[in-house]
Amino acid sequence: MKVSAHPRSTQGFLASAVALLVLFLLAGWAGSPLTQSASAATRHAERSGSHRSRHPKHGRKHSPHRQLRQATIAKTVPTVASTSSAKPVVFGIYPGGAAGTVGPSGPIAPENPAKRLAALEQLKPAGAPFVLHLYAAYTGSGGYSAEAQVGDEISSYTAAGFEVELVLCYRPSDLNPTVDVPGFVQFVRTTVDQLGSNPGVVSLQVTNEANVGGAPNASDGYYPGAKDALIDGVIAAASERNTDNFSQLKIGFNWAYATDASERTFWTYLGQHGGSAFLSSLDWVGIDAYPGTWGPALSGSASLSDAVRQATTQELTALRQTYMPLAGIPASVPIHFSESGYPTGPGRTYSMQSTFLQAAVHAVVADSATYNVSDYRWFDLRDADSSSTSFQSQYGLMTDAYVPKPAFAEYQQLVASLS
Repeated sequence: MKVSAHPRSTQGFLASAVALLVLFLLAGWAGSPLTQSASAATRHAERSGSHRSRHPKHGRKHSPHRQLRQATIAKTVPTVASTSSAKPVVFGIYPGGAAGTVGPSGPIAPENPAKRLAALEQLKPAGAPFVLHLYAAYTGSGGYSAEAQVGDEISSYTAAGFEVELVLCYRPSDLNPTVDVPGFVQFVRTTVDQLGSNPGVVSLQVTNEANVGGAPNASDGYYPGAKDALIDGVIAAASERNTDNFSQLKIGFNWAYATDASERTFWTYLGQHGGSAFLSSLDWVGIDAYPGTWGPALSGSASLSDAVRQATTQELTALRQTYMPLAGIPASVPIHFSESGYPTGPGRTYSMQSTFLQAAVHAVVADSATYNVSDYRWFDLRDADSSSTSFQSQYGLMTDAYVPKPAFAEYQQLVASLS
């Protein structure tokens, strides 16, 4: 409201006018649309500042097998977008060649640590982190510690300027959860104590694909007690991290993308049995997804690039909007794209791998603000056996002899430009 006034020569008249104006404002201000809008905005800001949103809370592959505009996605999930960060996605890779497989795996060509490190140095962007995704396994009370399994490798990588994300798999040989779950929890605590003091060890993934059963070489869900190992392991890792003051170490777990009915049961279990202790311990949630290789078939009406973009967005949408809320995990908890890949082999050309990589990376970056995606890991650096007729041996960006495939240079360029 704009009020115009003309100067008067009589002081008393001016005082009366001012008094009338004050009374008018006092009477009308509380009911004006502008005031109501401002009050509503203030109440909303107060609620947002004091209330943290809480929603009621895979190896790998389990069965073989859109390009949406960013503006459209943002319209459908504005509450997720509002919680996210504008930070660049942090990229990384599994530096090995062996992959967890559904069936029997073939021979693995010997690793060459010098060639491996040289290849990783080419992928590492200048002035930005590059995270190496490593694995260690709990196999029972008589098994090796994570430090004994990968400690030297971690020291070598971090000394070379890489960061490390360590996956602690739950693979007990005796299949006795009464003993194995507490044993795994101690394995997790020991790992934090032994490796967490290294500032380059920035992330710990507790269990691997605990939602997937039937694939003992690839996924922890095959082993009895896997969900409890996940919950108790996350809580133990965070507790030990806090006690030791290893503030750089972030704790999470991963989930293999799937759409069957049992997924709701899995996430609901985490929420019901984990409770506030689990939620307060959790720094991130990972997703493993391989569109066009494992999971639902890609859209047959779209190009490979468009189909991969559509599938990647659908996977992130499902995790953020459908499954994480079942466990009470809020939108403020970031998502790691923990495994993403496309193997070559019979019927799978180098060109197809390049197309997949470009599409998947661009989809994740485009969706990162909407779904609060902080990290992306490619699986993996080199083939286990480039001569194999099984695609499960040829996930690499390089052959088993460390000869780059075209996708190697493309990932190098993407990481350099998007980090």
